[in-house]
Amino acid sequence: MIAVVQATFNIEITDLLTQGCVNQLNATQTPYVLLQCPGAVELVGYSKKLMDTNKYDAIIVIGAVIKGDTDHYEYVCQYVTEGMAVLSTQASIPLIFGVLTTQTEELAYERAALDKMNKGKDFADTAVFMIDAYAKA
Repeated sequence: MIAVVQATFNIEITDLLTQGCVNQLNATQTPYVLLQCPGAVELVGYSKKLMDTNKYDAIIVIGAVIKGDTDHYEYVCQYVTEGMAVLSTQASIPLIFGVLTTQTEELAYERAALDKMNKGKDFADTAVFMIDAYAKA
């Protein structure tokens, strides 16, 4: 079972990423549960709680951080990236980092749109691949 955790901040983007991810998991008949949290920062703590349950074979975090006029973008990106990196070294399951960090909303849409390069599909494929890789390790 895979936990797919969607941040609802920038939901127009994260909905598209989540849809691509879920579509791919359904296509490969991979069981999952869809969970949500408010924003990208919360993905770190929530992932730790989910890891500690020992219920999941992998966790995919999905978020979108788009640069604005303040330094907030840099702090959020750094926190989420470093937080998930630390967690991944502690986890016995794969943690898939599906957080877009883009300079503009347009760039985020390019990476999320279902008819373009939707990265959500890639997140699902990576999780399935890594579950198998961890099992063979």
